[in-house]
Amino acid sequence: MLIDTGDVDSVSIDAVVDRVGCTPPALYYYFPTKTELLRQACEVEFQKLAEHIEEGVAAVGGGTIARLERRGYALLHWAGEHPALYRILFMGGRRPAVVTGEGMGDDPSLRAMGENIETAIREGLIKPQDVDLLTLTLWGITHGYASLAVSFPVIPMAALEAAQGTAVRAMATEIFTADGLAAWRAAQASEGGETGPEGRAARS
Repeated sequence: MLIDTGDVDSVSIDAVVDRVGCTPPALYYYFPTKTELLRQACEVEFQKLAEHIEEGVAAVGGGTIARLERRGYALLHWAGEHPALYRILFMGGRRPAVVTGEGMGDDPSLRAMGENIETAIREGLIKPQDVDLLTLTLWGITHGYASLAVSFPVIPMAALEAAQGTAVRAMATEIFTADGLAAWRAAQASEGGETGPEGRAARS
């Protein structure tokens, strides 16, 4: 119902119990408030998104750096394919009331990106630095293009990918070590560039 309406306020308890086929007291037994019901529904979708990204990452060869880059494109594609859900999870004005977690650890896909960055630092591919800050920086870039895909669907996905790739290249020169840059360029060139536009299109 959230996906159908794209609006938290439009999903009433009466509508939910009518769809489920139960009574309001039965629903309140499991979910004391509407906010709690919607929060748990959103948590399920956050987990599904994380699993979707991990599936995409697992399909990419090229090591830690290639997997890190793939995370951004996986989110971009998901946002373009699920605009209503993206708005609910990341752009809705009522989101703070529904998704009440605090800190980066509450979003499993964001947490996974942080772990990916930590691994890259340990492997000497990213320069030692504040992991949380770098995670937010990269996630912010990714969500910027994802939100464009949702708010301006007339922009071709290929153009958004190219723009995101430009931002990634600019960041790469700042955050990667010499070994990291070499690994990133090797991943770009391998298998016809599976982390580049042609490879992403083939996996879409």
